[in-house]
Amino acid sequence: MDLQHLLDHPMVQQFLLWTALGLGVGVAAKIIIPGSENMGWLRTILVGLIGTFAGNFLAPKIFDWPAFAVFSLPGIAIGVAGAVVFVVVNRIVTSS
Repeated sequence: MDLQHLLDHPMVQQFLLWTALGLGVGVAAKIIIPGSENMGWLRTILVGLIGTFAGNFLAPKIFDWPAFAVFSLPGIAIGVAGAVVFVVVNRIVTSS
């Protein structure tokens, strides 16, 4: 199987899309909360994805907001806010 066929597979496309979202949200959160913690690319992606899922799952329940699509502008903004929380949590956990 060549690379083009692999990239045409919907599951691979979804994986790449979610990875890009996690990286973008994680980097945005690290820019908002700067620090000297040494988070590699994988942890940045994971913090971004966890923040996106947690923010978009919890925000409508806690604040009585409407549920937004994750790949919409409000969904990404809520994801960044959630990732900021996880950057702070990561800082607390890894500084101990």
